[in-house]
Amino acid sequence: MSKMLTIDDLAKYPFLEKSAMFIEGRQLSLTDLASQEYSMVVRRAFERVKKSIEGEDIITDSSDPEVEIFSYPLALALVYSSKISWLVNRFATSEAKRCEDLLKMEPAPKLVEIGSESFGWKVEQSKLALEWEKMDFKLGVSEYLEAAPQFHSAAWKIINKHVDRGSVYLTSKDFARLLSENLKLKIIRKASNEEVKKFEMPEVFRPLREEILKLAEGKKQYFEDEVPAGLVDEARPPCIVAMINDMSAGKSLSHMARFTITTFMINVGEGVDDVMKLFGNVADFDEGKARYQVEHIAGIIGSKTKYKPPKCEVLRSFGLCVSPDRLCSKIHHPLSYYKTKLKSTSAAPKKDSGTGVTKAA
Repeated sequence: MSKMLTIDDLAKYPFLEKSAMFIEGRQLSLTDLASQEYSMVVRRAFERVKKSIEGEDIITDSSDPEVEIFSYPLALALVYSSKISWLVNRFATSEAKRCEDLLKMEPAPKLVEIGSESFGWKVEQSKLALEWEKMDFKLGVSEYLEAAPQFHSAAWKIINKHVDRGSVYLTSKDFARLLSENLKLKIIRKASNEEVKKFEMPEVFRPLREEILKLAEGKKQYFEDEVPAGLVDEARPPCIVAMINDMSAGKSLSHMARFTITTFMINVGEGVDDVMKLFGNVADFDEGKARYQVEHIAGIIGSKTKYKPPKCEVLRSFGLCVSPDRLCSKIHHPLSYYKTKLKSTSAAPKKDSGTGVTKAA
């Protein structure tokens, strides 16, 4: 273990690569954590998820570092296996807030190690003293742009930062905020990975997962209705089928068509990576620009608003209502079509099970 990072640090920041290595060194699977020996770990993992659902702060418990370290991946496993996108976002936000409060109190060398070894950031300490404040860190522009675009304040725009020779200069407070926000993004983005989307909790933890789902159900009225995680082809409205076929053929779509297909895919439970794969066939595809736009539409960055597809009347005005069927005459929104069609089809996303300990985000 690094001289700078102690076991207490791994407990405070269980997303660190060294925390994952600590867990892997014990050679434990998720199923192993179900034994009586790890009952405190299970209790703490449940508490972390419960507090995020209820909007309460997660406070680091330093009394037993190992419980904190092991409870984090178990909590992540519970959250990811729920297949509830808003729960993933809430858990990510709660953990980011918890970490930010701690990171603000850390010495500069430790923050450098966290940024470079866990996120792969090109970061160094800085002794630059500007007229108005001292800059403690310099971070590569590309790394800065990974997380900063989601901040609303104009102060975070790169044009308002001191930039020199490919590096953005930051105060300790701003760097701590950036680290915590990148953790949040990492948790959310990982939910769209194919391996994570297929993940299911081992049988021994199914009762605990059911408790989480019951808690989430109690908060469901505060969020939009959920649909099954993953696109069900048989339930797609004709307009969406036509757009997807055009994209698969490499045709160039209008801005409204791209917005419609992106919002539809996101709202039926597809991840950012799934949408990116779809756009990859389009001739003028720009991966960097496309990812930024898709993540903005998904509410991961920017306004944090998850956009919905346009209504049918809007699609008709743009000439995007193609080959309407009998059901189309009864509904007024692509998502209403999808949800209605789901009730009459036996199709459902296929899921595989997994038993390994989920690696820290």
